[in-house]
Amino acid sequence: MRDTLLTLPKAHILELFKHINGGTVGFDHERAKKSECVDRLLSTFGESAVIVAMEAIPAPVTATAQPSVDQTAIAQQIGALFASLAGSAVNEDKVRSIVQAEVTSALERSPVVRIEVARPDGTVHVPTGHVRPEFADILQDAACGLNILLVGPAGSGKTHLAHQIADALGRPFASISCTAGMSESALSGWLIPGKDGAFTFLASDFVRLYENGGVFLFDEADAADANTLLFINQALANGSFFLPQREGNTKVVRHADFVCIAAANTYGNGANGTYAGRERLDEAFLDRFRAGRNFVSYDTAFERAAVDPALLAWGWAVRKRIDELRMQRVMSTRFLLDATKLLKAGASLDRVKNKFFMDWKADDRAKVDF
Repeated sequence: MRDTLLTLPKAHILELFKHINGGTVGFDHERAKKSECVDRLLSTFGESAVIVAMEAIPAPVTATAQPSVDQTAIAQQIGALFASLAGSAVNEDKVRSIVQAEVTSALERSPVVRIEVARPDGTVHVPTGHVRPEFADILQDAACGLNILLVGPAGSGKTHLAHQIADALGRPFASISCTAGMSESALSGWLIPGKDGAFTFLASDFVRLYENGGVFLFDEADAADANTLLFINQALANGSFFLPQREGNTKVVRHADFVCIAAANTYGNGANGTYAGRERLDEAFLDRFRAGRNFVSYDTAFERAAVDPALLAWGWAVRKRIDELRMQRVMSTRFLLDATKLLKAGASLDRVKNKFFMDWKADDRAKVDF
């Protein structure tokens, strides 16, 4: 990457700085050598953000260079731009709308990971939308009947991934959002009074899918009371468990097509500076998921296709600095998608930035936002 940047004019390096940094270079570039500008660009924003900026601002074509396919396409776009402006005053809003249309078109053409799933009944299923690179491995865990634990930062798409697994397998899906106050009856079911005064057993979604097949998600599992989760230990380890309140049919047998998924921000080791209110989970519970553990990070391929380019360059730079400084903060895919909606509605990038940093101290913001 550094060698590639060194082939570009210094003026273009500075344009990349401005694109990523909200219109300013942010340092005394007049006396800096081109190599110094390149080093500062990479160290400040990282390669990922620079690559996004280079896609948004193509390098100038020299007179002696042979145009590549991409450069030819760029030349055609520039020609179309001037043709559309012919006979009218060059208007910044008009130029911006044309460029935005080109960006939107490029995003729609961006390749996404796709996968075909062969189901046991012989049918082939293609998940809709973008599929994560690690989807195939996690689907394999599910097909093997493993209990799956998805661990990753907030807003990384764990819950959506669980939905996709169920959809790919062609099985019913249900979930529960775990809390410290979650009762055992939310997992076991309830005895409810009937019209004749007799009590009737009403199965929970967990019991229903456990017996009949399906995918059940324990969302935010590390926020649950550890003692409540112990209820399912027998169910996940032994292939059956007992419900004394279901008179006449107390034994609940695990269906061959049942998959249990737990999603968490931690590995069950308790709260930390980033995720408060997380419980230390019982080792016996965690051991049920050990072979099916998967880390789910932010999907940069999806972000590249779905997030506004200028916002993405800034977001990746901030995320990189947060990680480097080990700050207890997250720059999530969820925030980037929501912020893109704001930009499309007419909000400025500065307004989006201020929303993200609203609860930050000024000194902390200065460390990550140049």
